[in-house]
Amino acid sequence: MNPTECTPVESRLAPTGLTDAQAAKRLRSAGPNVLPTAGRKGLARIAWEALTQPMFLLLLTTAGVYAVLGALGDAAMLLVSVLLVGGLSIYQQQRTERAIDALKDLSSPRCAVVREGRTLRIASRDLVPGDRLIVNEGDRLAADAQVLESNAIQVDESLLTGESVPVAKSPGGGDANALLHAGSLVVQGDGVALVTSTGASTALGRIGGSLAQIKARPGRLQQELKRLVQSVALLAMFTCIFAASLFAWREGSWTAGLLVGLTLAMSLIPEEFAVVWTVMLALGAWRLAGSQVLTRQPQAIEALGTTTVLCVDKTGTLTRNQMALAALHDGTASLRLRTDADAPPQFHRLLAGAMQASVRDGVEPMDRAIFRSADQAGVPPVAGWEAGARRGVREGAPYVVQWWRESGGSQRQRVAVKGAAEALLARCDADADVLKELHAQAERWSASGLRVLAVAEGFTDARCDDAALPDGLRLAPLGLLGFMDPLRDEVPRAVEECRQAGVRVIMITGDAPRTADAIARLAGLVGGDDPPAVTGAELARMRDAELRECLRRVRVFARMDPAQKLRIVHALQDAGEVVAMTGDGVNDAPALRAADIGVAMGQRGTDVAREAAALVLLDDNFASLVEAVQAGRRIFVNLRKALGYLFAVHVPIVGVALVPVVMGGPALLLPLHVVLLELLIDPACSLVFEAEPEPADIMRVPPRASDARLFAPAAALRAFALGGAAFAGVALVQWVLHRRGASAEDLRLGSLSSIVLGNLLMLAWFRGWQRVGVRENVAFHALLVGVCAVALLLLGVPGVGPLFGLPTLHAGWLAGMALPGIWAGWHILRRKRPVAVAAH
Repeated sequence: MNPTECTPVESRLAPTGLTDAQAAKRLRSAGPNVLPTAGRKGLARIAWEALTQPMFLLLLTTAGVYAVLGALGDAAMLLVSVLLVGGLSIYQQQRTERAIDALKDLSSPRCAVVREGRTLRIASRDLVPGDRLIVNEGDRLAADAQVLESNAIQVDESLLTGESVPVAKSPGGGDANALLHAGSLVVQGDGVALVTSTGASTALGRIGGSLAQIKARPGRLQQELKRLVQSVALLAMFTCIFAASLFAWREGSWTAGLLVGLTLAMSLIPEEFAVVWTVMLALGAWRLAGSQVLTRQPQAIEALGTTTVLCVDKTGTLTRNQMALAALHDGTASLRLRTDADAPPQFHRLLAGAMQASVRDGVEPMDRAIFRSADQAGVPPVAGWEAGARRGVREGAPYVVQWWRESGGSQRQRVAVKGAAEALLARCDADADVLKELHAQAERWSASGLRVLAVAEGFTDARCDDAALPDGLRLAPLGLLGFMDPLRDEVPRAVEECRQAGVRVIMITGDAPRTADAIARLAGLVGGDDPPAVTGAELARMRDAELRECLRRVRVFARMDPAQKLRIVHALQDAGEVVAMTGDGVNDAPALRAADIGVAMGQRGTDVAREAAALVLLDDNFASLVEAVQAGRRIFVNLRKALGYLFAVHVPIVGVALVPVVMGGPALLLPLHVVLLELLIDPACSLVFEAEPEPADIMRVPPRASDARLFAPAAALRAFALGGAAFAGVALVQWVLHRRGASAEDLRLGSLSSIVLGNLLMLAWFRGWQRVGVRENVAFHALLVGVCAVALLLLGVPGVGPLFGLPTLHAGWLAGMALPGIWAGWHILRRKRPVAVAAH
């Protein structure tokens, strides 16, 4: 991915760093910054895996039997078929690998570096030795580095040392205390570091590839599919042995019996089950990435369709996260700001104090809004004070502090604080009427949908360099700031889709209750009769049973801390809900991990949150999450369709292969014919069903049960009945041809043609027969064109048909067979928009 330019760096990051040319040269020399892994499957490895699959071993064995019998032509044709089927398998596997590689590129951690005086956010794989790395709280370090500047940096190195106690890092603290290691987590502070080693040269890389060898635990559906494959394979083995022995005993030829057994084995081997699972999940995850949702765990796709509750944050998820300073109050008067208006001098002291409690060019949207309004109004910084050693927020304290030292060596310190109005004003000393007015104004603004922060200041001679306020320190209020973060336009429609789909949406935010309620009403989460928001203080007093009862009625939770998020997740799960939870901070990781589907924010989320999550919203948009739920339902529905088709489609093939065993006579279905049918079945079960659009009512039905079977016995019986009906049609064709004295070639052609026609009809049935003509699926029409082209080649080109034991047809028959292919080709060409499956 190309680097993206970020906001300008702070003055303390003045060194320009590497040039783009230097970085490119070092990247070529040192290689990508990636840890040793098993790596991408190359062509040779994919080909080896394909050629060692049971189907190919059966084909090679059958070719050997034909060669022993002296049928060298048949043996050669089977070897050619090995290349055809192998080529298809290799193509599908490479396509899956490309999708997985693209997802890895999307999920590559991002890091901020200084190059040519610009701060760029690049993929960590593009990091090179010599880069100036900007370190922020919540980052998972991507390389070994030496600290150049530190603002109270502390890192968790437990991934390397096993010791979970954070370690302080500083430029002058000795060699060990100045080194940062790849894989470490920055739990506090920020600063700048010089990258010294990348990739395999890092301390983590030298450990070896043990991390890469840790395999994800298979999901419930994957385990169910594995059991299904094992059962079918066991049944196939006993059927083949019995049929081969019976045919050999009756015909007196063990070679002929072996050929019948091999044909049956080729028609019964359930290799497509693994193909359809791999292709659908890989391409399904790629489609989700196109909807700005990155899938980090395949199990998440399984669970998406079962989700019953979406727990979402407000800021940035339901709203745009584009804060603008909309209102000011200095304790005596209030002002509503227009976008193009400057704040009058009366409010400059309030804005100056807010600037001292904020970070210029930081990532916090409200900080940016403060400096934007202050700069526009020409508010100068407070003179005579230097930045202290620590700024930030202590866990559990709903405000941010910044310590300032008085210039000239004085011991006097000034603290600038901004945060939640009710918490910060409680620590302020001022006239009672002023505090009462500030409280009332904060309530009015919150009720109107503004996000309200109070700003205060204090002075002390004691040494203070921590993010907490000393006990007994009283503050003087400077006023209130009101921010407007508009609701995303698409959110009300997405919320309504969730309601129709039987999925509850619960807002969990750190904002004030009035603000949360106002946004929830705009989004359509709550109506006039719904209960108001529950606060964190109210939740803390609830017992678990009371909380579960509360969650049945309440849709908005305000002033919540990360620990309370985790408690809400557990309470919902105890009530039988399947929960998707969004989060962005380091402290959100436990809730993300505990949720059935953890969803991290891609833009404002920390690396730790993304590591703990199963999905990442690349655009932080709630509507994208709803699209992911819809896509998860579509994938599960199409998986069921594909498995039903696979089960049904083998019934007529096995039936025709068993006819000579049961009824006597020559074998009508030869190994070459099974190969041809596999060339039809493999694309049908994977590509056609993967590209199948969702039903129109997919978001108007309740979520499926979390323990719903992928392929229940009832579905197997229906598929078997449909396959039996197709076999009955094949048997009817054989009976009619036999009564009319047809030759063995004609009987074989009739059997094979009716099997192919039955496959296409079953494919249409499982897609949704009543809407086949209007549903968009270019893969289905491409398959139809391919079937017609192969039929014309086999039956229209002299000399080709006899190689497969088939006759050559006259022109009238061939013209009739070409019509479906012409229709399908015209349908593809007249399309006016590209199809996602064709773009992968």
